[in-house]
Amino acid sequence: MTAPRIYGYLFSTWTRTACMTCVEKGVDYELVPIAYGSADHAAMHPFSRIPVLVHNGKVVTEGLAITSYVDEAFDSRPLQPTDLAGRTQMREWLSRCADYVFRDVVRNIPRKRTPTDEELATARSVLEQLNALVGSGPFLVGTNLTLADLYLAPQLSNAREKAPELLDSLDALDGWFGRMADRDSFQLTSYDPAAL
Repeated sequence: MTAPRIYGYLFSTWTRTACMTCVEKGVDYELVPIAYGSADHAAMHPFSRIPVLVHNGKVVTEGLAITSYVDEAFDSRPLQPTDLAGRTQMREWLSRCADYVFRDVVRNIPRKRTPTDEELATARSVLEQLNALVGSGPFLVGTNLTLADLYLAPQLSNAREKAPELLDSLDALDGWFGRMADRDSFQLTSYDPAAL
């Protein structure tokens, strides 16, 4: 089986999640830059978004489909719980990341200017809600790392890069993030935000 190619850039939280998923699965992959918005890009993804995964001639778009594909196409420890309650909890976290964290934190907080008080308040409100939802286990869904952790880690990293004060006094999130930041999957997909 050939190594998958992931088209995108690590500063994209979704691309980083896809790459972290490969690392956690022990899957060699190639990260390929793409001319964002080009005709070649549009030919791969109908909405010209990243990442795009290509594996054995199959093109997979959208983060959830990509991470699920990697988890299910390759052997090794699964990144999705086998029990219904665990899968449901994981999917709740995936939805929170896609619907609230990405919209109100990642996209809402600008990289190239100082955020407004309103932008910071919107993002902080979401992060406070997440902080209250983090349980006592080492990961978001109990004792095993799941796709939920791989979704949220790049998004919190993005927030820390752009407005670190957003995470002040959010102890549950901070403890969880510290565990994630120590993982090889997080460190091997790091990048220099100053270069953006």
